[in-house]
Amino acid sequence: PNERTNEQTMIASGLVEVTTPYVLLSMMPLGLIALASYSMDLKLESPIIVGCFRTFVQLTLLGLVLRPIFVLGEESIWVVVAYALLMVVVTSVESTARSTYQFKGMFACVLTALLLNVTVVSFFAFGLIIRPKPVLWEPQYVIPIIGMLLGNCINGVSLSLNAMLTSLVEGKTEVDLLLSFGGTSMEASSRLLREAVRTGAMPMLNSMAVIGIIYIPGMMTGQILGGSSVMTAARYQMLIMYLIAMCTFGTILTETFLVVRIGFDFSKDMLRTERFTKRQERRSFLDVLVDIGRSVFRWCSSSIRRQGNRNGVTVVVPINSEADRILTFDVESYVVAPKGELRIHTMQSPDKKTCVLLKASQLKYSFPILSSDERRVLFQNLSFTVSAGEIVLVGGPSGVGKSQLLRLIAGLVPLEEDVDLSLKGERPTKMALWRQQIRYVTQSKIDIPGTPREFVRRVTSFRSWQHHHQESSYVPPVDEMIQSCRELLQTWGLEATFLDKNWSVLSGGEAQRMIVAIALASRPTVLLLDEATNALDLDTKIRVERSVQHYATTFGIGVLWITHDTEQVQRMSTQSYQ
Repeated sequence: PNERTNEQTMIASGLVEVTTPYVLLSMMPLGLIALASYSMDLKLESPIIVGCFRTFVQLTLLGLVLRPIFVLGEESIWVVVAYALLMVVVTSVESTARSTYQFKGMFACVLTALLLNVTVVSFFAFGLIIRPKPVLWEPQYVIPIIGMLLGNCINGVSLSLNAMLTSLVEGKTEVDLLLSFGGTSMEASSRLLREAVRTGAMPMLNSMAVIGIIYIPGMMTGQILGGSSVMTAARYQMLIMYLIAMCTFGTILTETFLVVRIGFDFSKDMLRTERFTKRQERRSFLDVLVDIGRSVFRWCSSSIRRQGNRNGVTVVVPINSEADRILTFDVESYVVAPKGELRIHTMQSPDKKTCVLLKASQLKYSFPILSSDERRVLFQNLSFTVSAGEIVLVGGPSGVGKSQLLRLIAGLVPLEEDVDLSLKGERPTKMALWRQQIRYVTQSKIDIPGTPREFVRRVTSFRSWQHHHQESSYVPPVDEMIQSCRELLQTWGLEATFLDKNWSVLSGGEAQRMIVAIALASRPTVLLLDEATNALDLDTKIRVERSVQHYATTFGIGVLWITHDTEQVQRMSTQSYQ
C-alpha cells in the first residue's frame, strides 16, 4: 500500500520514477573512466569504484533510516543531535583521509573545527531565520540542511588541509628564511596560510559565481520537482548557499589556524616539521583485482603443469615476467655523522679589544637514531665567543654538524638542556627578537614567491623590527636597506634591477649574492654564513669576502662563517682589508 501511495503521489506531481536497474545503469560510464584512470596510472580508479559503491549503499540505507528518524526526532531532540553528530564525525573522517601529510590528532583538529562552525551556523539558521515549527529541531529541516552544510564543507576542508600541510613541510625553506629575519610563527606562515584558505574557498566561490546561470542547484531542483513555486525554491537556495558559505569559510579558517598552532612551537617561534609524516600511498582497487587475477593464473598454470606431468606430457607455460617478479622494497638508509672534528677558530680580529657579542658554552646537538632510543651526538662541549668585528671560521668534514651549529645559534632547532648561549649577555627568551639580531644565511638557493625588494619590505614590517626601533637600537629603514643592497650588488657584479626580478628566475650564484647583500644591509649584530659563496667564481668570492670584512670592521658585526674552500681560508687569514 505504501509503495502504491508513493507511486500515485509521484504520478500526481508529474515526477518521473527512476528504478534501481536504471540507477545501476547510470554507473557504467564511471567504470570506463576507472579503466582509463588505471591505464594512465592516475591512481583514481579505486576512489571511483569505491565511491560508486558507497553512494549506492549509503543513499539506500539513508532512505530506509530517515523516515523513522524523522518520526522519533519530533519527540526527542537527542535523536536529531545524535544523527547530526554522526554526520559530523563521518565528514571529519573523510576530510582527513586524502591529505598527503598527516599528524597526530588530525582527526580531532578537523572534528573540532567542523563541530564548532556547524553548531554556530545551525543556531543562527534554525533559531533566527528558519524557525521551524512545531519545534526548532524539526528533523525534516535540521537533518537535510546540516547534511548540505557538511557535504559542501568537505571539499573545502580537505583541500585547505592538504594545502596547509604540504606548504609547511615542503615550504620549510621559506618559513625558516622568514623566521631567520625575525618573523614570528604567524608572520612566517602568513602567506602559506592565505594560500591554503584560498585553495579551500575557491570551489565555494566558484559555485556562488555561477549559481542560477550555469546550473540549478540540487535543493532548488528538488523543491521544484516536489511542487514548490520557483521563487520559493530560489529563496531557499539563496539561504542555503549563504549558510554553506558561512560554514565552509569558518571551518577552513579554524582548521588552518589549528594546523599552524600544531606545526609550530609558538613559545620558540620554531617550525617542527617532524610532527608531520607522509601518508603511505594505498594500493588501488584495480591493482588488488589484477594481483588476484595473477595469483589465480599462476595457480591454474601450476595445476595444469602437475596434471600434465602425471599424464606424461610436458606442458610449457610462458612466464609473465611482470607477474612473477619478486617485489623488493628499497629501505631508506640513514647516514649518521662521520667521525671528525668540528673546528672553530678566528680568522679576523679587530685591532683593539671589543665587547663580546655572542657567547656559547657547552653547546651540544644530537638526533634520535632510527628504531632506537639512543641518540647520535654530532657535537658536544662546544664553547666559543664572537666579538664585535671578528670573523670566526667553522670548519670540519661534512656531516659533523656545522650547519646544525648555525641553525642552533639562530634558534631554528631546539636547544638542549644545560646549554649556555647568550647575545650581549642576554639569553634567547623571545626568539623573534633574538633572530632579528642574528642573521642566518642558508647555503640553499632561495626560491620563494616575489622579488627581493618585496622580501625586504616584508621582513622590515615584522614586529621584531618595530620593537628594536622603539628600543632605540639601530635598525636600518627599508629605503636605506634597499640602497645598501644596490651598492653591494653593483660591487659584486649585479645590476640594481635584479632587486625587482623574481627569486625563481635568479641563478644559484645570483640568488646567493642577493641574500648575502640583504643580510649585510640589515646590519645584524651577528652574521651566520653557511657556505655563502660556494656558487660564486673566484673573482666574485673575493669581492664578497672584502665586503663582509668591511661591514664587520665598520659596523662591529660578528661573523661566524662555514666554508670548505681552503683557498678562501688562506686568503682571509693572510690578507688584511680596510
